[in-house]
Amino acid sequence: MESYIQNAHLNGNPINHIGNKEIGILLIHGFTATTVEVGQLAKHFINKDFSVSAPLLPGHGTTPHDLNTKKYREWIDCVENAFQDLRSRCKKILVGGESMGAVLTLYLAEKHSEIKGIYLFSPALLVEKLRYVRFIKMIQPIRDKNLPEDGLAWQGYSVYPTRAAHQFYKLTKLVKGSLSKVTCPALLFQGKHDTTIDANNIEYISQKISSQIKQLIYLQSSGHVMLLDQELNIIKQKIDAFNADIQIL
Repeated sequence: MESYIQNAHLNGNPINHIGNKEIGILLIHGFTATTVEVGQLAKHFINKDFSVSAPLLPGHGTTPHDLNTKKYREWIDCVENAFQDLRSRCKKILVGGESMGAVLTLYLAEKHSEIKGIYLFSPALLVEKLRYVRFIKMIQPIRDKNLPEDGLAWQGYSVYPTRAAHQFYKLTKLVKGSLSKVTCPALLFQGKHDTTIDANNIEYISQKISSQIKQLIYLQSSGHVMLLDQELNIIKQKIDAFNADIQIL
């Protein structure tokens, strides 16, 4: 069976680095991707001797057909288990995610007020095209991507599993209903060249969450997969400044 995995030679396995017991970072990749998507940022935190966990979400890194069999609750259970494991080892936990990973980050922040801060990269909470997948999935369970991830060193499926995309849509509806429960400091990023999500995503999230500390960053040269794009160093600098501001060190 054809796997449709772009850049299959890259290592997209789960990341679990045991660093110091003070700070733990949970990083969550996006829909159809693998941990390659958050790997460069994980290295940034590992170099600081933080403990870092980045799970591989169910149905990812296998086949699009496998992903089409998964329910959004399985993705929630995966990140919840990773969070609990990291919390058992570290005093302070921060969570970050890209695209659907950012939506799962918001879910965890809604449930766990003890999270010290969240990083939202290209949060795919408002995505107009997801509204139609419940119809598309009936006639086209696998759909081609037009421009698979902008030619970046990204690993994941070069097609959209539409039944899984409908589960993604259900996840966004669930998370949108409880955004006011998010109270931890939040750092939100959106790329000016992102054509995947709606242009007002981070503004919408900022207005709905109850966090007293929230910073919105618009990256002038980045697309959707910003953690592999040309402004990654800026992202790292903003994260380090944010961490200093919220005094996690």
